[in-house]
Amino acid sequence: MKRRTDTGTGTGTHGGTGGGLARRDLITAAAAAGAAGLATGAAAAHAAAAPRDTGEPDPALAPARSRAGARGGLPPALLTPTPSQVHLVAVDLRADPGAPAREAARRVLRIWSREAAALHEHGLAALVEGAPSQGLRPASLGVTLGLGASLLAAAGLADRVPPHLEDLPAFAADHLEPAWCGGDLLLHVGAEDPVVLSSAVGHLLGAVAADVRVRWSLAGFQRSAAAADDPSATPRNLMGQIDGTVNPRPSDALFGPQVLAAHPEPALAWMDGGTYLVVRRIRMLLDDWFTLDPRDREAVIGRRLDTGAPLGGEAEGDRPDLAATGDDGSPAIPLDAHIRLAAPENTLGARMLRRGFSYDQGWDARGRRRAGLLFTAWQADPRTGFTPVQRALDEGGDALGPFIRHEGSALFAVPPVRGDAPWTAHDLLGG
Repeated sequence: MKRRTDTGTGTGTHGGTGGGLARRDLITAAAAAGAAGLATGAAAAHAAAAPRDTGEPDPALAPARSRAGARGGLPPALLTPTPSQVHLVAVDLRADPGAPAREAARRVLRIWSREAAALHEHGLAALVEGAPSQGLRPASLGVTLGLGASLLAAAGLADRVPPHLEDLPAFAADHLEPAWCGGDLLLHVGAEDPVVLSSAVGHLLGAVAADVRVRWSLAGFQRSAAAADDPSATPRNLMGQIDGTVNPRPSDALFGPQVLAAHPEPALAWMDGGTYLVVRRIRMLLDDWFTLDPRDREAVIGRRLDTGAPLGGEAEGDRPDLAATGDDGSPAIPLDAHIRLAAPENTLGARMLRRGFSYDQGWDARGRRRAGLLFTAWQADPRTGFTPVQRALDEGGDALGPFIRHEGSALFAVPPVRGDAPWTAHDLLGG
């Protein structure tokens, strides 16, 4: 596979080519983008043949374009519609006394930023002769990069680690495997086609193979828009439940404060307008789950299976009425129901943008299903987002707890998209 020589140059972060965006510009752009999606920004303009992005999940159009980097000022992973396929790969820098960690990190981010920009604009088949994706459209390909606290520590930048990146506390649902946790850097790649996705991930990892080793990886999927009766409907997970209701939308006034971080301190300015990503690998005990009567499954979650409406409500979007009672006087939403315990009323108003993808790795040698949820939570601060929600589930005795196991966990800083920066986190690592 032919590769270009790394000259240290490239287009903007994640493929952006527009001007710089301050945090207030990010929030303004997000709020003006619309409830269902984001309008096409300047970074998408170089794809002249790409159709106008209306924000609607049109399955006929989505495969024909990439998710160009700085549309609306958000990283590709936060753009809508959400791609049906994702692959998350966490890597660690190779320990080499002759190559300081900061220089290795700088080199990896520079290469990944450049290659991501080229993939967004041209697609892999145009860059590599004989690529597996030849003959395929860009398929909404989007690459997003994240940095772990361990990377900053190894690079001698401990004084520039945001407190938001402090280790998550232990939770009752944790059955964590160290091999599926942490990581110096995160590669988050999404696409509508699995071949486009796989070949892009392989290309990006191959480009930095001398500097990193894979720590863990996990591929996930949702139903495809082409297979859905209603492509705009909220997807279901492998438990059969609608998953992703009541997410903050870019048009919401609080989207910025809930999802985008504010860091006025000079030492942390590299993350001002960025976001923090919690990744959880959650195995579902599906054999046990499907022994429950459907009504019992509804009681565990607190929502109807058919419509996703909260118990006692009529539509998916109805706000759960935690005071509602049934004919017998008992709470319509049980006291240990998942949505009751996770509700903002019980978590000091905690909010995060949740993106869930199913994973299915078949069965192990003992006949146990290896499937579940690749859960991603994007937020301004995990200490006021993910952590209080998970604590509330622990302390309330979440009825869903016996049917899931949190087996992997990681936390990453996702720097803001800045079109005037030559590569991701340039203002942190420099050079």
